[in-house]
Order: sequence, then structure tokens, then C-alpha cells
Amino acid sequence: MITSETALVDTNVLVYAADGTSSFHQPSKTLRDKGLRGEVPLCIFPQIICEFFAVITDPRRVTNPRTQQETIAEIDKYLKEEHLLKLYPGPDTLEIMLDFLRRYEIKKQEIFDLHLVAAMLSNDIKRIYTFNRGHFEKFKEIEALEPSPS
Repeated sequence: MITSETALVDTNVLVYAADGTSSFHQPSKTLRDKGLRGEVPLCIFPQIICEFFAVITDPRRVTNPRTQQETIAEIDKYLKEEHLLKLYPGPDTLEIMLDFLRRYEIKKQEIFDLHLVAAMLSNDIKRIYTFNRGHFEKFKEIEALEPSPS
């Protein structure tokens, strides 16, 4: 049973919310905006912000890359918004990661998703909004949700 109402917003949701050309733009923007207004309890980690910067400024990953200054302005909006909870990996994050590495088969880049899951659990966060649900479905300790169009 999921007990935490607050959900982590995954990098891809923030990227799609910023990209008006994406087919995932509207559900991502709707969720992000509801979170910024405090209608849906959302949180982010520094890793999400780093990944957001890396993706949104990379012309190999997005059709219309943002400049560094545009990206800073977007990140600043997230950091200043009081309704968006800013969390940090807890002191037990690495222990949780190691435990999960023993229990789950993790390959290559999956370690970054594993780190997010461990940081979530160290903060008692049990839900993540993402369009990459398959990346998180192996972790039975959390629930991966896809943003809805409305």
C-alpha cells in the first residue's frame, strides 16, 4: 500500500513540460503546473535538476534545445516555488542502493534510476510520475505513475 502522497517528478516530465512540440507536453505541463500551484504534492531531487539541464540543452536529445540562460531561468522557477518540495538523498541512500544492488539485476545506466529510488525511499516517497514506467516497475517498493492528460 502506498502511504506517501508526495510524488517525485521524473526528469522526462519536466523536459516534456518545457517542450511544446512533444506529444507528452500537455500531460506533463498539466502535472507540473498543478505541482507548482500546490494542487498535487510533488518533489524533486538535485539529480532531476542535473538531468533536466543535461537533456534540455542537448541538441542530440531535444528538437529545440534551450540555452544555458533559458534553462537557468526554468530551474530557478522550480527552486523558488514553495509548493514544489526540494529533497536531498538521505544518509541511508547508499545503504538502500547497496541492498537493492544485491536484490535486483541492475545494468549500466539503470544505476541512476536505482539511485532515485533509493533517495525516494530514504525520504519516504513511494510514487514517481514518469513516462518511463518500465524503468521503475522492477522496484516493488514504489509505484510508477504516468501523468494523465487532464
